[in-house]
Amino acid sequence: MFLSQISIGKRLTLVLGLILALFFASSVVAVVKLGQLGQEIDTMVSDNIKTERAGADWLRHTTSGVQRAAAIAKSSDASLIPYFAPATAESIRNTNELQKFIESKMDTPEEKKLFDQVGQLRKDYLAAREEVSKFKQAGDAESANKVFNERFEPTSRSYLAGVQQMVDAQRAQLDEAGKRSETLRAQTTLLLQVCTGASLLLGALLAWLLATSITRPLRHAEAIAEAIADMDLTGQPEA
Repeated sequence: MFLSQISIGKRLTLVLGLILALFFASSVVAVVKLGQLGQEIDTMVSDNIKTERAGADWLRHTTSGVQRAAAIAKSSDASLIPYFAPATAESIRNTNELQKFIESKMDTPEEKKLFDQVGQLRKDYLAAREEVSKFKQAGDAESANKVFNERFEPTSRSYLAGVQQMVDAQRAQLDEAGKRSETLRAQTTLLLQVCTGASLLLGALLAWLLATSITRPLRHAEAIAEAIADMDLTGQPEA
């Protein structure tokens, strides 16, 4: 046996060093896996959740804007235009900020394509809404109703559908990120259990080998001593 060929002090150092190395390797693996899990969670929080919430806010502002514009177009009260003007301006400002934020989070070609489509739909929607507002301010209710029916309603429906599609896509990505995090968490837990079990088993094996390498020569020496005491000098007893 290899261990029997070196001193007891070196045996202890070697075995304890191997056991510590096993636990160190397990700790390194655990740290790496936990780091991957933390990175996945950070990405989910910083990108997926924030982008999905921004899209939901965009949809909320757009829905409110469409409802306000429809109320103005259908009402004969011209005072609604200046009355809703502050809320409309704030909604546009908030939507612009949300649009810029979401644009910075669009990474894949599919995301960028959908974002560009929604951006164009928004331009068409704002242009139709502005045209309705101009006719209403000019007192031309007939033209306002015509633009509302022929342009505003179709563009607003398409715009809302586009924003909803973008929100749904972000929610799908969020769900996928959650699944990846759960899978990584399960893999990390399993790996830690396997590494811990393997370290304990290998540590126990090394400890047994160390004990055997020490006790076997002692038993052999004891057997020789007993043989000498019995005046048996014919040969060495087996250990």
